[in-house]
Amino acid sequence: MGVTLLTGASSGIGRSLARRLAAGGEAMALVARRDELLASLVMEIEAAGGKALALPCDVTDRVALANAVDIAESQLGPVTRLVANAGGGEPTDATQFDAGVFESVVRLNLVGVANAVAAVLPGMLARGDGHLVATGSLAGCRGLPSAAAYSAAKGGLANLMDSLRIDLRGHGIAVTLLMPGFVRPKPKKPGGSRGKPFRVDLEVATARMENAILARRRRLIFPWSLALAIGLTRLLPFGIDEWLLAGRGRTAGTRRNEPPA
Repeated sequence: MGVTLLTGASSGIGRSLARRLAAGGEAMALVARRDELLASLVMEIEAAGGKALALPCDVTDRVALANAVDIAESQLGPVTRLVANAGGGEPTDATQFDAGVFESVVRLNLVGVANAVAAVLPGMLARGDGHLVATGSLAGCRGLPSAAAYSAAKGGLANLMDSLRIDLRGHGIAVTLLMPGFVRPKPKKPGGSRGKPFRVDLEVATARMENAILARRRRLIFPWSLALAIGLTRLLPFGIDEWLLAGRGRTAGTRRNEPPA
């Protein structure tokens, strides 16, 4: 097995994926901003017989992330797979549009991925083998209400990964984009309230994502029910799609997908 560098590892999707990949024999280089959560994850993986290294840093800091990769490779060996998972962001209200908030969301969800790719890709090219994985979102398929920054960042991420896949053909490097919809952090309680539609339990979501990663699939989109619903809005007569979506966004104070890690 190889060495996987996983960003946004301290909670949610990242933490679950880290446990799964480590259980399969991968040495895990774990990147996130929250030291204590990273340390507890390393202990959890090692207690289960796996191998992991905590690398606290911010993915938007290009130099710090490159240094983290150097440390990982000196202690674990060459990074053979990147899982660029760090992401998230506050809802954006167009009536109070803030360019600073927009920039911070794009830096985390898009520039942070580019920083991670830049840190590991030269070594992969030199070896003629590697795997680049990024966690996108169905929000990247179209502009969604209260998600101007998040949708723009995830849409840009989808195009980034597609472009990399094209340019890296023949270099032995696979490129995978994971595009989940709404992920429920805890399993739904029997008899509980229905909550938001189309939600997938965290462990169900990361099991699908792990399978796609190990199979080196080009793209994983789920759940199909939500993907289909988003796709159908584009087929509606002009203006009707906007009327249906208006007012359905999230309010300030809630986060999309993952909290920044």
